Amino acid sequence: MRIKEIEARLAAIKQDIEARGESMTAEEINALEQETAQLTEERAGLIAAAEKRNGILDNIAKGAGIVSRSFQQNNGDGEAAPDDPFGTPEYRSAWLKNIRRLPLNDAEKRAFSNASGAGAEVIPTQTANEIISKVKTLAPMLNEVTLLHVKGAVKFAIEGTNNAAAIHTENASITAAADTLTTVSLSGYEIVKLVQISDTVMTMSITAFESWIVNMLAEAIARKVEDLLINGTGSSQPKGIENANTWGASNSVARTGALTAANVQTLIGLLPSGYDRNGKFVMNKKTLFTDFMPLQDNSKNHIVTVQNNAYFVYGYPVLLSDYVADHEAFLGDFKKVCANLAENIGVKSAYDIDTNSYKYSGIAIFDCAPAIGEAIVKLVKATA
Repeated sequence: MRIKEIEARLAAIKQDIEARGESMTAEEINALEQETAQLTEERAGLIAAAEKRNGILDNIAKGAGIVSRSFQQNNGDGEAAPDDPFGTPEYRSAWLKNIRRLPLNDAEKRAFSNASGAGAEVIPTQTANEIISKVKTLAPMLNEVTLLHVKGAVKFAIEGTNNAAAIHTENASITAAADTLTTVSLSGYEIVKLVQISDTVMTMSITAFESWIVNMLAEAIARKVEDLLINGTGSSQPKGIENANTWGASNSVARTGALTAANVQTLIGLLPSGYDRNGKFVMNKKTLFTDFMPLQDNSKNHIVTVQNNAYFVYGYPVLLSDYVADHEAFLGDFKKVCANLAENIGVKSAYDIDTNSYKYSGIAIFDCAPAIGEAIVKLVKATA
């Protein structure tokens, strides 16, 4: 449809609405709203293409060359596709339209074809990056662990025992230190979030729809990932720091009654010095403000300090997570926890005819496990 035809149709829609006014049904209004959105978007694409053509002709007239993106599919004739066919703006808009069952323009169809026929399955690079960035923001523990991005099962070696260097006697034989490596095997568990939205999704702009789906899916997946990093049992699911050890006198402090400074000092003393450099507390906000904030040392100085909205206990940074139980806390080097986000978070869609709505499913493949249990100690809430 040419620009003049589009503008004529838009004018006709305007006249129809003004003439009929309140006599129009909700179904008719929705249909015209959807048609107007599609026509407006198609008109914008045609105008942009015309401006680009004029720019090329102008450069040619001036004697200059111009490089424009081509969508060449590699069919064995030596013509290579773009380095990242899923990173082009055309592919992004094509993918976001496709999962809403909206028609594609010619440039978007070429971008989809250029992606080797996998377009419907592969999330655009920009959208994937926005989702993972949002997940890491909402699940801050992901930034603290050793995070991999490896497809399939993976075995990861992490430093275990690291003996100190020794003084060497001249001409004496050198014996290798008994350093060790610990191997962590990670597989993959599906984390799925299904969201449903009415047919009004058809009228949303590309940017608005992308923002909506990123926020909805990333938030739900982030919460589950953080829950598993803290509380995963390791039985048919990832293993979290709650199950890093069998908690006892050697690696935990059982508090009775109100928390005391002595409890915290004892807990810090249990963490081996080799893990102290990266040591951080993790607790929920209620525990920080009701148990830790009132604590003072013998000189009446507060044990908890605040710097630029960041909290510290005896100088150790505090991470806040809603998934740590009330009145409990962990202290440790969380880099000794290994996690694997096996692939970019995927999105699949389906239309539900019974409810005239669209369903979108976000899927992440995730696993985690503490590699070295002694790197984590726990403040335990004593049972009555």
